[in-house]
Amino acid sequence: MARSKKKKKNNKKLIIYAVCIFLLTAIATFFVTYSMYRSSVTITGSINTAAWQVKVKKASEQGTGVDMDSASLTFGASDITWTGTHHGKNNTIAPGDTGIIQFVVDATGSEVDVVLTAEIDTSNPNYSVPAGITVAVTSGTNGTISIPYSSSSMATTVTIQVAWAGALSDNSTKDASDIASEGVTLTIPVKLVARQDL
Repeated sequence: MARSKKKKKNNKKLIIYAVCIFLLTAIATFFVTYSMYRSSVTITGSINTAAWQVKVKKASEQGTGVDMDSASLTFGASDITWTGTHHGKNNTIAPGDTGIIQFVVDATGSEVDVVLTAEIDTSNPNYSVPAGITVAVTSGTNGTISIPYSSSSMATTVTIQVAWAGALSDNSTKDASDIASEGVTLTIPVKLVARQDL
């Protein structure tokens, strides 16, 4: 009887081992069957960054101009195109004169839309325009000009108007603003800023 108990005990162990082996085999087969296939891919792409190029020059100059980042342009009375009768010596402004100064800003080569702002920089310590003489940017909307991207030309003209009013409506020989402006050198800093239009 001791032997048959031992045999039954061994049979139980064998059955437990067999069940465990069967379960392990079934689980391993399941995972091997359903996880054997595996796919992977690495995708590499390339995107070029858009170019940025903005140049500026006086409208009367030939060539492409200079990069705005390094530009240092100056202008004088000889660069003014008088829009009416000029009432004084060449390269001067006199009462009754109105004229324009023009710059070409060329963003050709840029691959984005550009917004240009132009303003008379009255906060610049060199700004010096006497009373009676007005200076204003007349291009765009309040000096803001949109330059949409184009694969051809992206040039625009910035116009600054300089005017010394009074002579046509004022019959006196000189008034206080005329005397204050007489013989003075005007210094007109023009600030141009180009940025990407977002």
